[in-house]
Amino acid sequence: MIKAIIFDFDGTLSNRQRNAYGVFKDYYRQFFKDMSDIEFEAVIQDMLTDDMNGTCNCKFRLPPFRAKYDKYLPADFEEKFIEFYYEYMWKYTVLKDETLEVLKELKGKYKMAILSNGQSKSQHDKIDNLHIGKYFDDILVSGDVGVNKPNREVFDIMAERIGVKNEECLFVGDVFSSDILGAIRADMVPCWIMVDEDRPADFYKGIRITNLKELFKVLEDLNR
Repeated sequence: MIKAIIFDFDGTLSNRQRNAYGVFKDYYRQFFKDMSDIEFEAVIQDMLTDDMNGTCNCKFRLPPFRAKYDKYLPADFEEKFIEFYYEYMWKYTVLKDETLEVLKELKGKYKMAILSNGQSKSQHDKIDNLHIGKYFDDILVSGDVGVNKPNREVFDIMAERIGVKNEECLFVGDVFSSDILGAIRADMVPCWIMVDEDRPADFYKGIRITNLKELFKVLEDLNR
């Protein structure tokens, strides 16, 4: 029986694409002042592609962008942007449209927690700014303990902190290599929330959803 729901944060509870778009739009415009709006839109869309929905370290996302737009960018662009990104990403973070409705409905019925990879201050700032802490029994960022998903240890720590067995946890996340693989390694029930619902995955036969509201049916089926 499922007694706890553990959520990833970026791309699961938050709208990661919208968050990144706001950062890129506001910060990059200073380097592309002479471009028309539609030309600048193309620049932002290129960066969103290189961003890969935040699935790799920020510094590794920038070389393709530098290669294409080098003539527009100052020598210290990467250093300054990464500093800005981690310092101010919280200001641009927004929840998915359905997140609050789902959290309100689940609150009190299950133990609930957030387990997120990332720098401790950056991730806690994002979550705190959205005022959603009241819905969760615990919030753990990998930077708090020095262990990242998909390492089983961080999942074990989370389950122990909220007082449930691993197998009693449903883990909801969007990044297969950290969230879903990690949940499986930790003997939790994985629930993959898909950015691209048509993405093939021949070796994964577990739960897939495209909207957090689908969790109600998932939980009903699991606890039947």
